Amino acid sequence: MPVIRGRSTATAVTPERRAQLRERLTRERSGPGTPEGPLIFEIPLEQSDQVDVIVVWNEFQGVRVEDRDRVILDAYQDRRDQIAMAMGVTYQEAIDQHVLPYAVIPMAHRGEVDLADLRKAMLEEGGIALDDGKVDLRFPTLAMAEAAHHRLCERLPQGYWSISQTVAPIP
Repeated sequence: MPVIRGRSTATAVTPERRAQLRERLTRERSGPGTPEGPLIFEIPLEQSDQVDVIVVWNEFQGVRVEDRDRVILDAYQDRRDQIAMAMGVTYQEAIDQHVLPYAVIPMAHRGEVDLADLRKAMLEEGGIALDDGKVDLRFPTLAMAEAAHHRLCERLPQGYWSISQTVAPIP
């Protein structure tokens, strides 16, 4: 089999930029999230006290993978020994690499649910605001998607929600 190598366009970040990213990630971890902030998933591992941490953040655009990992591990300094895997991706990388295969999708008909309430609820569950005004609500595990689905059903009972799983294309 051939070895297929891509080329990276990412560059090393300066110590100052790494510190900025770490400080912002640490703040987001400890307090209420901000709309421009990262989306942080802590996935507990079975039969262990360790977690995998996935950070979806467009601020990682152009940042090398090893710098992203270091930023995450530094932001989790208080729990660093509990991190089994740290992964930082941009939203588009998360979609392209199928890191977030489970989507919670509103299925309400027009007029059944106020769109502003729908959008707000999805953003508060961790949805990502897209450039076209839509919100994409995705999760790395089915359990996380089901938990968000349950909360959304309780919050907006007049609506209907669906969970969809995206799979990699197979020729």
